Formats: sequence, C-alpha cells, structure tokens
Amino acid sequence: MGCVACRLRPGCAGVVVAEGDPTARLVIVGEGPGREEDRVGRPFVGQGGELLDRILASAGIARDEAYLTNTVKCRPPGNRTPRPDEIETCTALWLEAQLALLRPRVILSLGNTATQHLLKTGRGVASLRGQWFGFTHENGAGETYEALLMPMFHPAYLLRNTARTPGSPKALTWRDIREVAAVLRGEREPEVLTQLTPLDMEGQPGLF
Repeated sequence: MGCVACRLRPGCAGVVVAEGDPTARLVIVGEGPGREEDRVGRPFVGQGGELLDRILASAGIARDEAYLTNTVKCRPPGNRTPRPDEIETCTALWLEAQLALLRPRVILSLGNTATQHLLKTGRGVASLRGQWFGFTHENGAGETYEALLMPMFHPAYLLRNTARTPGSPKALTWRDIREVAAVLRGEREPEVLTQLTPLDMEGQPGLF
C-alpha cells in the first residue's frame, strides 16, 4: 500500500494486489485495476469481473479456484493503458515475486498488456489467443519452474464486442476456456507449444 515506485500510485485510491487461492493451479493476469477495482480494492469486479466469472463458470471453474491479479497494481489515470516504464517497475517489484511464490500450472494472460509482458512480444492478443506457450520463471530459490500460458481476450474487450457468431471474440473465448479447463483437469495436454520470435528479433529479415 505504501509503494510509490512509479507515477501511478498518487493518482489512484488504493492498491489492488490480488484475490484468490494462493495454492491455485490457475493464475489469471489482467492489465490493471479499473475504476470499480480501484474503489473496492479487488481485481476483476464490476461488469468485466462478472463476465470473467461467467466465462470461468461456463467451463466448470469457480472464481475461488483461481488466483487473480494484474500486470500493474494501481489504476492508470482514465483507465489508459499502462506505460512501458510503469509496467516494468511494477512487475519487477510485485508480479515477478507473486509468480515465484505461486508457481501455477496454467497462466491466463488477458488482453494485450499482460500477454505482451509475460511473453516478451510485441504481437497482439488477437494473433496469439487460443495457443499454448511454455512459460519459464524463477522460483525464488535460484531455480526455475515451468507453466503453461494461454492468452485470451480481456473481458473488457468482450463487453465491447458482444456478438456470439462463429469466429467472434466471445465464441473464440468459449473455445479457449474449455481448452484451459480440460488441461487443468488433466483430460488432455497441449499438442504443441507455440514458439515466438524473441522481441529484439521481431521484424528482422531472415539470414537465410
């Protein structure tokens, strides 16, 4: 609550750290607190949170079976996208430490900000969602652990795109969350893990 490491803290009502079971096999990472989250001090509440709860429930996952947090813990002014220096400062202090302690089986990155940070890519979530990625992270004891990461559309985006037709964001999210639930239940394993070009090589021409 006393963190003032970046410019976000003075402009928000509080700090929204996390909610959920710290032993959960599923960790959900979003962008940052919105107005309602900032007001009540909880992640994923309001309309977006209600929609996330329904998405999880549709696949048989209860909210309290997951651990929910955000890339940045303070609400950006006007709900703008967090700036790169704010993301780097906040995640170095808090999200990295959270993941080192949590060591989940599956991570859901919701939206561009969380996905781009965790996968170290400049690509948007629309081109990455529905694919499994390997995620390696330090465990705080000088070793590493492995998790599976699935990018998905953020609930706030789905609220602006309400169509349920085949191929729509909501229809794709329904397919994605069922895949996640099946892996969590041990009913299947990802057939392939997508490999991304390192961020500093994106847009570079091939050598051969």
